[in-house]
This record gives sequence, structure tokens and C-alpha cells, in this order.
Amino acid sequence: MLLDTDVWSVLFARSTRTPDARTETWRNLLVGCGLVIATQTKAEVLAGLAINDLGAKRRESILSQLAGTSRVPVTEDVIVAYADLTADCKRAGHALYAKQHTGDRWVAATAIAVGVPLLAGDGIYAGAPGLEILTDSAH
Repeated sequence: MLLDTDVWSVLFARSTRTPDARTETWRNLLVGCGLVIATQTKAEVLAGLAINDLGAKRRESILSQLAGTSRVPVTEDVIVAYADLTADCKRAGHALYAKQHTGDRWVAATAIAVGVPLLAGDGIYAGAPGLEILTDSAH
């Protein structure tokens, strides 16, 4: 299973002082599943750390979690899946085609390329061509 950045962040980087109601559901969905993230997710997490001053201890904790999470590299298969998904979304009029969702397309393309479902907390992926998606309401 590939985790979208929002899910990874809630499960592995969110402050315990600000709990997310979806955490338990997501953790239950992950039981017995191997999990990976896209290269895009690693980049987004690192950008968040560069932008936000979270303190040295929390930053190191997040970096440690990130280092311990398997990542799918950008391969030729991922690149082709991205190009195909972009074209398919444009043809279908799917919102994932919009420029502001370029990063989300990379995440979705990574899941498509490696043939695993995507666990995401936002609705932008719903109905994306060729993408198997799990949401916080999937049981």
C-alpha cells in the first residue's frame, strides 16, 4: 500500500498534541500490509521541515521516521504512469489534472506503476483513471 503525504504525515509526523480522528482507522487499514511512499511524499515532507521550525527534537524524529519508510524511486514505469495519468485525467475532465495537483499526480502515478492501492485522506483521487484508492471510510 502506498501512503499519500497527508496519511504519512498524520501517522508518523503529527504532533500528539493535535490528534487526528482518522489515525485509528488508518492504522487498522495498515495491519498486515507493507507500506511505501512515493518520492514526491519524501520531497513534500522535507519541504515542510525546511519551511516550518518544529524544533530539533521533533525534526529529528520526523527525519528518522522518514528514513525508516520504504520509498518508491522515480523509475521509467513511474514516469510513463505519470504521463498516462495526466492525459487520462485531462480527457476525463478529472480534477487531478489541474496544475495545483501535479504532486498528487506523481503520488497516484507511483501507486499505479507499482500496482498497489493508495491510502489517502483527501478526495482529489476519487475516480482517478486506473488508480485503486483506499480512503478513511474503506473497511
